[in-house]
Amino acid sequence: MRKMPYTAIGIERLKCFRCGQKAHAQWQICADNNVYRPLCKKCDVKLNAMVLDFMGYPDRETVMRCYENV
Repeated sequence: MRKMPYTAIGIERLKCFRCGQKAHAQWQICADNNVYRPLCKKCDVKLNAMVLDFMGYPDRETVMRCYENV
């Protein structure tokens, strides 16, 4: 179980926890005991969009367009 964030180099060596593609980012959540999980770009974008939607973020579309192009 990973309790410390991955480094930029370390994350590139991993596969996405969800789909198995090359990792791009990392994610952690209290319900998963705050374990850091690697995510690919596609899954990271999907997860962020889902959370912004759930939170009722007022400018979700604009924020996501900017985030997808990072």
